[in-house]
Amino acid sequence: MWSASICVWFITIIFGNSIENYIATSLSKPQPIVSSCVDLTLPTVIYTFGYRGKTAGPATSAVLNAYINKRKRNVLLLDWEEEARSGYLGIPLGYVLYAVPNAIKIGKELGAALMALHESGLDISQLQLVGHSLGAHVMAHAGRAARQKGYTVPRITGLDPARALFEGTLTVQAGLDRTCAKFVDIVHSDPGGYGTSLPAGTVDFWPNYSGPGGVQPGCPSGDYDMFSPEDLCSHDRSWRFFVEAIASPTAFPAVHAKDYEAWVKGPPAVSPVVIYLGDLTSTRAQGNFFLTTNATAPFSKNQQGLTPDVSQVRRKRRNSSITRLLKYLR
Repeated sequence: MWSASICVWFITIIFGNSIENYIATSLSKPQPIVSSCVDLTLPTVIYTFGYRGKTAGPATSAVLNAYINKRKRNVLLLDWEEEARSGYLGIPLGYVLYAVPNAIKIGKELGAALMALHESGLDISQLQLVGHSLGAHVMAHAGRAARQKGYTVPRITGLDPARALFEGTLTVQAGLDRTCAKFVDIVHSDPGGYGTSLPAGTVDFWPNYSGPGGVQPGCPSGDYDMFSPEDLCSHDRSWRFFVEAIASPTAFPAVHAKDYEAWVKGPPAVSPVVIYLGDLTSTRAQGNFFLTTNATAPFSKNQQGLTPDVSQVRRKRRNSSITRLLKYLR
């Protein structure tokens, strides 16, 4: 078993400026960010990417820039690019033997770092952790580690949390669930594929859902190389929706329903409760929330997105990537 590299960093993006203007500090000693460029009057968001993610990757750049452009948050990036790679092991084995153990280890280290930041003056009562794919489970373990030290993270947002080894018969690790923070919201854009297929948050959003293993509107169906842009299209829609929601907080209204069948059936099976995906998600809400989107950006259909589009049944993958990945993991 490989041990996690010591090159784990908080990267602090200077508020209101540029993604190119930052300082980096060790995760084991994060205190310098409090005294150097964090505005203690503002809420703080910490984002991280998933397996094989990059600090300069499209998801990371899009999410960080979206928050920076709003100028209402301290924006931190948990950089675990080295620990999230597949390396010479290849995608399946790299995930099992390297990335997943590192995700859990680094999540626990982040939980300890949150306590150090709190002791240095950061108001973590206004903290939100955001993670995509395997990064969502990093944040889950940060929340659990903080809770063991007597502090509950206010909010964790999971953007299509990774499924492999966290769901189903091959489950070996606890992933993101509603116990990891006071409020946990999850966006499921590739349920049954790369993403988890079961509701696990305080609130679970199901954009364009019609069953597990489907393809988001506008994404190609068929067999593609594992982790290619085409293969990840549905999985990546979670952060694309979220980025659009940061810029336009009311862009993605979603309606509460017990399940997909109830949503399609409509009133009275559908609750009148409507909330928004993104920054304005009501922390008083609970349960499953459904919406539809456009096939291309801008994805928001506004109020029209509250109505299920039964004519646009999500196409199924012929041989889903998660099936192929799990086949290699047996």
